[in-house]
Amino acid sequence: MLSRVADSVFWMARYLERSDNLLRLLRTDYIASQDELLDYDWQLLATQFGNPAQPLKGSAYRDALHYLVVSREHEHSVFNNIVRVRENARSVQDYITKELWQSLNDFYHRIRDPQTETFIAKQDPVTAFDILLRESIVFYGTVDVTMNRGEGYTFLNLGKYMERCLQCLDILEFKRKQMEKTDQASVQWKYLLYALSGYEFHTKYYKNALQVEEVIHQVLYNLQFPHSAGYCLAQMDRYFQRLLPVSKAEYFNEIAGLISEMNQSIQAYQHQNPIVAIEKLIPDLRSKLFYFNQRLATLYFGYS
Repeated sequence: MLSRVADSVFWMARYLERSDNLLRLLRTDYIASQDELLDYDWQLLATQFGNPAQPLKGSAYRDALHYLVVSREHEHSVFNNIVRVRENARSVQDYITKELWQSLNDFYHRIRDPQTETFIAKQDPVTAFDILLRESIVFYGTVDVTMNRGEGYTFLNLGKYMERCLQCLDILEFKRKQMEKTDQASVQWKYLLYALSGYEFHTKYYKNALQVEEVIHQVLYNLQFPHSAGYCLAQMDRYFQRLLPVSKAEYFNEIAGLISEMNQSIQAYQHQNPIVAIEKLIPDLRSKLFYFNQRLATLYFGYS
């Protein structure tokens, strides 16, 4: 596979995963702000997942949701992420299925639909979130059902799980910042699980009243939870191993070593105090993921 094709497929998955995680968080926290979370800090949300040039004013939640979902000015809004997904997919149409291209094209037209912006700006934002998340689910299903299990599929999953790991860390860090400003910590832990689609998993797996240690274990270490950092790293290792037959030995060994180092690091943190561990783990693992991305781009995608 050409390096530019692998790069486009990798980033197509990253942008889609970034959008999916942000939409789930926004949906969860909007509902929470209307229910249990009092005095919700929309400025903190907008700053954590963007960097608005001006402080929010007026209807803060409408401004924040518009900025993060449909803004053309915010570089990493859902709108701009989906535009990039489609651009990357367009450049590699010969390497993806026509069904996958159609699903991404539908997502693109859905995010551009004026009705989506109307739901965000004037009506019920949850309706817009549900519509967009449904397109995301269609994308993942289409990948699994139609894509051959070649190099394109491998790089797509490598990008997906790397981005999911980063988003897990970002959402956990955001929730910790929220907890520092409120006395509703237990509620925040619950909505962290909702944002990661993990609350139902938690009630079935841990079978206890919500406990901080168990929430942290699920989000960071539980290999059965598909949104945990540990699960994502394990999947990155699984898919990267498939590239051994088509890789230069020295390139493969370096990248495999970086993944192994991240896995060892997260296992070491698992034996520390959970609260103390996450304060160190988040910046440590994030920096390792950024370095992994840099080396992967240099060795496999031809970046200088």
